Formats: sequence, C-alpha cells, structure tokens
Amino acid sequence: MSTQRIKEITVSTLKQWRDNNSMTDSAALSFYLLMSLPAILLFSVSIGSLFLGSGQVPANIAEYMEGVVDPTLLVSLNTFLTNVPETASLSLSALTGILLLMWSAGNVFRQFKKFLDKIWKVPVSKGNFARNFLEDMVLSLLTVVIFGGLVVVSTLLEALMLTGSRLLYTHIPFSGGIQYAGTIAAFMVLVMLFTFIYLVLPDVDLCLICVVSGSVMTAFLITIGKYAIVFYMAHSDLTSVYGIIGSVIGLLLWIYYSSIVITMGAEFIKVYSSYLSEP
Repeated sequence: MSTQRIKEITVSTLKQWRDNNSMTDSAALSFYLLMSLPAILLFSVSIGSLFLGSGQVPANIAEYMEGVVDPTLLVSLNTFLTNVPETASLSLSALTGILLLMWSAGNVFRQFKKFLDKIWKVPVSKGNFARNFLEDMVLSLLTVVIFGGLVVVSTLLEALMLTGSRLLYTHIPFSGGIQYAGTIAAFMVLVMLFTFIYLVLPDVDLCLICVVSGSVMTAFLITIGKYAIVFYMAHSDLTSVYGIIGSVIGLLLWIYYSSIVITMGAEFIKVYSSYLSEP
C-alpha cells in the first residue's frame, strides 16, 4: 500500500469518526467500561482460579495496571482480587455469583455492539423484541467468557515466554526478552480480543484482513497510550493537586483514551473495508 493511500485512509477514518459523533459514543463506552470493570476483573479472576493458582491472575492484572493506577489504589485492588472466593469446586452460590458477574460485565459489550451497528448502519431488527434482546445478551456473555479465557491465556503465555527467555538467556546472553514478556503477551491477547469483538459483535460480514489490521492498530495504540499515561503519572503529583481523586485519574484517563482508540479502530476497519472493495 502506498504512502498516499495510507494517508487517505487515516484522514478518512478521523473524518468519519468525527462526523459520526464518536467522541460521545467513546464517553458512553468508557462509562460502561468503568461501571463494568469490577465485574470483568472478578469474573476473570474466578475463571482463572479454575485453571491456575489462585494468585496468578490477580498478580498479572495488578502488574498490567501498575503505573496507571496510584500505588495506594493498586494495593487495595490487589487485596480485593486476591480475596475472591475460590471457584474450583463450583457450588450453586458460586455459579449464581459468576452469572451475575457475567451479566454485569456484558453491559460494556452490549453498548459497544450498539456503536458498531450504528457505524455500519445496520437496520434495527423488527423481529421479536425478546428474541433480539436475548440474542444480544447471549453474544455479550459469550464475549465476557472469551475475555476471561484470554486473561488466563495471557497469564499462561507470559509464563511460557518468561521460561523461554530465561532458557534462551543461558545460551544467548544478550537476549533481553524477559523484561518484555508481559508486554508482548498482553499485546497478543489484546489483538485476539479485538479481532473477536470487531468480527463477531456487529451484525455484518467483515473482511478478516481488515479486522486483524484494525485490531493490531487498536492494540498498538492502547499499549503506547498506556506507557504515555504511566510516564505522565510518574512525572506529575496529581494527589497534591486533586486530592484523593488524583489517585484514580490515571485509571480514568486510560479508560477514556482506550474507548476513543477502540471506536476509532472500528471506523478504521470500515474505511479500510471500503478501500479494499473499490475496483
């Protein structure tokens, strides 16, 4: 693809993102994500405890959020996640709790599905309302399950990469993959997650190449944005300026920025699909 074409696609993506009032949709998505975040984290830890040690998934989540979240809040979050009841022996109460967490976490994906259907101009179905609502709920719950599973995969992938890097380091001393294992694993999982979301949630058939390209771009921008926010938080004393609310500003910035990037990634996929369909 030529540089001119890349420029045209980028400009068209930004223009359509603005014209579709996606800033407002990003704000709505970030609100739902913030409200659903505890349920998403708890569900992921519950799923992780079925396959991994009880402390591995919370440790990975806390490590991923390190720098974005204030250290005091991070300690509270880590305590909160490590005290999740074990679900290795599934009881009726544990099953009920997991279902409630899935329903709560599904809110963010239901909201995002509405946005995707809007930008793709999917007509509102005139069929049975209860059936449409049930289908959307099932799809959202499936997305939550996939997300929880990918968190587990991320933990396993990071462990494998760390082990491989350490073994490689014994033979190739200049191998420095150990320090980047967590970032690489998280990036790969983000790409898989967004590929699934962009491909499955909207009620349209999409080009796989476009979806994967958009997912890689989205995961890359979110990863870069995370380090930018970490850098900003490390060189600013927000607590002295905003008081106690300063401890959560990094998290709020990250969620809002991520929501903007996610909606922009959806617009990119639409523009790129139009470009590939041109004669």
